[in-house]
Amino acid sequence: MAISKIKPRHASEGRSIAAVLKDRLDYDKNPEKTKGGLLVSSYQCSADTAWQEFTVSKQIYEATTGRRRDPDEDVISYLLIQSFRPGEITPEEANRLGYQLALEFTGGQHQFIVATHIDKHHIHCHIEFNSTTLDCTHKFNNYWNTYKTIRQINDRLCQEHKLSVIKEPKEKGKHYAEWANEKRGSSWKAKLRRTIDRVLPTVSSYEEFLAAMRREGYEIQTTRNILSFRLSGEGQERFTRTRTLGTDYTEEALKSRIGQPQKRPRRRTAQLQKNGRINLLLDIQSRLQGRGPGYERWLKIHNLKEAARTLNYLTEHDITEYDVLAAQAASTASEFEKVSASIKQYEHRIEQVAALKTHIINYAKTHDTYVAYRKASPREKAAFRSAHEADLLLHEAAKRAFNDLGTKKLPTVKILQAEYADLLAKKKTAYEDFKRLRKESQELQTVKANVDALLRIEQVQDYEQEKEKNQEQGR
Repeated sequence: MAISKIKPRHASEGRSIAAVLKDRLDYDKNPEKTKGGLLVSSYQCSADTAWQEFTVSKQIYEATTGRRRDPDEDVISYLLIQSFRPGEITPEEANRLGYQLALEFTGGQHQFIVATHIDKHHIHCHIEFNSTTLDCTHKFNNYWNTYKTIRQINDRLCQEHKLSVIKEPKEKGKHYAEWANEKRGSSWKAKLRRTIDRVLPTVSSYEEFLAAMRREGYEIQTTRNILSFRLSGEGQERFTRTRTLGTDYTEEALKSRIGQPQKRPRRRTAQLQKNGRINLLLDIQSRLQGRGPGYERWLKIHNLKEAARTLNYLTEHDITEYDVLAAQAASTASEFEKVSASIKQYEHRIEQVAALKTHIINYAKTHDTYVAYRKASPREKAAFRSAHEADLLLHEAAKRAFNDLGTKKLPTVKILQAEYADLLAKKKTAYEDFKRLRKESQELQTVKANVDALLRIEQVQDYEQEKEKNQEQGR
């Protein structure tokens, strides 16, 4: 089970962007937290010089676009934190999963480093990505509810890697001050929720609701179609936006709840999905222990529905033997794993090709500057480097990449572009198979689990019948 969150990193008044980035990235890469730096990976930058490369991209961005923001408003990078359940994943696997999350979330358009920390009870990744894009033409758009997109990608990756996910994730957590006030009974948000929940069932229109809230002592404000309340006369300074109270308190949700009974807390019971997909069969024996007859009847009906779905699947697919079902489930799972592995290979090579193409272009663009730097006298070098820092860093990063590649002859940009297009086409085709096989594998695994459970129930029923028969014969 991986939990993810995003945090914007701001510049600091009185300190350079480079200094701020260096401090933050040094913390992320702390050798004591990352097994001596072995659990650090990077994309389109070197982990050792990432703070410099991030800084250079911002200098190019400002020079190209002419845009510049005040330090307290300027977001220079973003931190993603991905936390895993203790004992569920190795540090190396966590680092690879963090890399996949960062690459997919940023669309490969931003430099990033992934540092996996193992100093806590739970393994977690610090993913720091540059707010400026690789081409230095724009910055990352941190849109409303970005965290939900991260959560969706993260959950899918966890499922693909056989890791657990949170079935019913909670809304964003409370600030500590709000939590503490709520515990003391003095939270403005908690009071507003209680008042809204009490008022809504008693009104018949939205206008009546607003009037009733005014009678309760609340001031009402609507700015840019955002509904807010403030309790006057009790010291509340700021308005509280209803959408910050949770999904049941948006303006649309409030209108739909008018005249409805107050909602009761959700029971944590397994339910059938409305989309008709097959769920795992509930274990009747364990679920019925200590339950009343009404719950027992509900469970039996629920299982009958699941049994009917399972039998329909077996009939439609002409599966009449358990061994055939088991073989099909294993075969489909194996095919799914192969396609998943091929997609990962395509993605890895796509990253390599994109990075190499960028380095080749940068190398060519900065070659003359680097040659001039090498020819400069020792006295001139420092001033020359200060004046051409961005070009020299790009050139040196390209040279390191070529050295790591270990080849004397580099491919042309045209060849790399052709390979890139071919890899994208292959990945697209493989992904269609991936979606089909994932669905088939999930259905087969669920049907097999249902059949296994049904067989266990039948065995218990046969045993009970045989036991009763023997008891009657012994009388």
